Amino acid sequence: MDSLELPKRIFTLGEEPFPIKSIAYHTDDSKLFSAVRDALHDDEYEELKKSRLGVFLKFKEMDFGWASRLVHYMLCFQLNIKKKYELWSLVGADPVRFSLIEFEQLTGLNCEYIEHLENPRCEVTNEMASFWERIGVSVDAGPSSEQIIRALKRCQEWSRDDRMRLGYLAIFSGFIEGRKYSCATRASLARLVMDLERFENYPWGRVAFKVLMDSLRAKDFTKSYTVDGFIQVLQVWIYHALPELGANYGNPLPNRPSPPLLAFKGGKGRKCFKDAISRQTRVINYVERNIEEMFPKWDNDREDVTVENIIQVMFNAPPNWKWTMNCWEDEGIYPWTNPKTHVVYVKEESSAKSLVVREEDIGRPSKRARIEAPAEPRSEDIPDYPSGAIPDARSEASIPVSGVDKAYIEKCFKDLTDVMRDGFGTCLKEMNLLGNMMDVVEKKLGITGKESSSHDLQQTTSSLPKRKLEHGSESVNGAKARQDEEPSSSKALSVEAKEKEVKEGKEELKEKELKEKANKGLEKALAKAKEAKANEAKAKEAKAKENEAKAKEKEAKEKEEKEAKEKEEKEEKEEKEAKLAAGDWLGEAKLEEEAKAKEAADKAKEHDESAAEASVVLMDKDEDTVSDVKMQEARRLAKKDSALAAIRGRSERDRKLAPHSNLLFRGIAQPN
Repeated sequence: MDSLELPKRIFTLGEEPFPIKSIAYHTDDSKLFSAVRDALHDDEYEELKKSRLGVFLKFKEMDFGWASRLVHYMLCFQLNIKKKYELWSLVGADPVRFSLIEFEQLTGLNCEYIEHLENPRCEVTNEMASFWERIGVSVDAGPSSEQIIRALKRCQEWSRDDRMRLGYLAIFSGFIEGRKYSCATRASLARLVMDLERFENYPWGRVAFKVLMDSLRAKDFTKSYTVDGFIQVLQVWIYHALPELGANYGNPLPNRPSPPLLAFKGGKGRKCFKDAISRQTRVINYVERNIEEMFPKWDNDREDVTVENIIQVMFNAPPNWKWTMNCWEDEGIYPWTNPKTHVVYVKEESSAKSLVVREEDIGRPSKRARIEAPAEPRSEDIPDYPSGAIPDARSEASIPVSGVDKAYIEKCFKDLTDVMRDGFGTCLKEMNLLGNMMDVVEKKLGITGKESSSHDLQQTTSSLPKRKLEHGSESVNGAKARQDEEPSSSKALSVEAKEKEVKEGKEELKEKELKEKANKGLEKALAKAKEAKANEAKAKEAKAKENEAKAKEKEAKEKEEKEAKEKEEKEEKEEKEAKLAAGDWLGEAKLEEEAKAKEAADKAKEHDESAAEASVVLMDKDEDTVSDVKMQEARRLAKKDSALAAIRGRSERDRKLAPHSNLLFRGIAQPN
């Protein structure tokens, strides 16, 4: 161990600064998350809780108890290291680390490394500009918690995605950034909310850890301080690093919920935490990983050999090896000492007893100096002065005792009297104002019997005489009182001046009331005008939507009628063409039949002529002869030929329509 360099303490062992006030923070804003719960629908809120950032909402619902003293003392036990994004604290002789690895294990958030972590590439679109305008934020800035709350109160008519965006922005502003209520968030990161999937999967764990560490590095733990970011995770880290302390003071929950951030209910701070931390025997130094993974990657981080030495020692230490107090130096790099109890004995001539003045915890403004009169002072506390050389307490010379002298005491009393004088002056002004207000109320209520009561009160309080200084006593600046009484004119205000002051106060109050009424009337008028304008805009919008719907309905009806008409005309045309084609086919068949009959008649005529030459046949007059039959057949065939010629002379268009007759008149039997 002598050959390895280890980091020094920040504060000297045993001289860590006590907490002046509770550590202030901006996360866990009840107003913000109540607004989120009221604005989102039940399914939307459950979806937000089940997302990768839902751990913050679950943590808020736990009503976690904040223990400021525990976190403060753990920060004061820090080691001085150069690394920007981790801290080491000493618990007794054991070093304990809080880094991105521990943060990731506790929260379960995405902590992976990406370039340009705090300035991702995000294009400004019209949709983004419109959403930012609805929130009431400039597109060049991110919304503050105050602006998000106002937007949540009027987002009921917004789309589901826009309401979910507001929920994610509330988590970003309230827990990840964790800055002041009215402070704007960073626009480069807030713009990611336009893509909900990208926003949910972004490494917000790394962003939240960096915000917290940057804030802690800039704090002075000897004074009261405020921390940005999710500081409650430090308290949960302490419970896990010191299991016995977590079991006794952290209110652990049964069944060990996951992630570990939700495993403790927390509790209030206790004065015994400093000693309780030092007494811990079981310590979890860090979350174990491979040696290559023990140092998370950060941009612009600093190298620190002393931190690497701590890791190397614990990785290479033999079994049952333990840290001891000899491994660490007791002296810190920042000299600071808690104020000790100072005892000053001042001997008075008029009394045989000594006064003991104790100043405890000078840094605490709420504590006051206490004066006691012990029966007999201790000999070891009285300075050893030569015989007859004990100085007089009323002399002008300073008496330095335990770091406190007469000049210091006089200064304290002078400051005290100045504060009292200012306080009495303020009280007098407040009483005058109350008297004026009482007069106004009495006039409004018509009470005249009590009109003199407020004036009597003012005159009584304003004419109180100043307390006389006792003869021979010491004044506030250390000198003896030189006057026994002050002139009566300086002790109280004159009645005439007081009445004038009361009159002016009444006029001022009346003028103020008139202004307030005018302002209220103006605000109401503006509100009504704004509401009327909004109603008019809504009416116009509704009318425009109605006209648009009517136009669409009319257009659809006209289109439907046009299509029906076209269909009807098409069917009529097809029917007409089919009929025409069917008529041509029937006419052609008839003409062919007539042509065949004519041909048969011609043949019969020729046969009759040849038979007439050979013999004469006697026939009855009433019966047709063979020649008559042939002539009739010939006439029929002639008619058929003329019809066929007429058919062959038809136009090509009519001939093309003939095949359609087979489709329309399949039931018509063709002639053999």
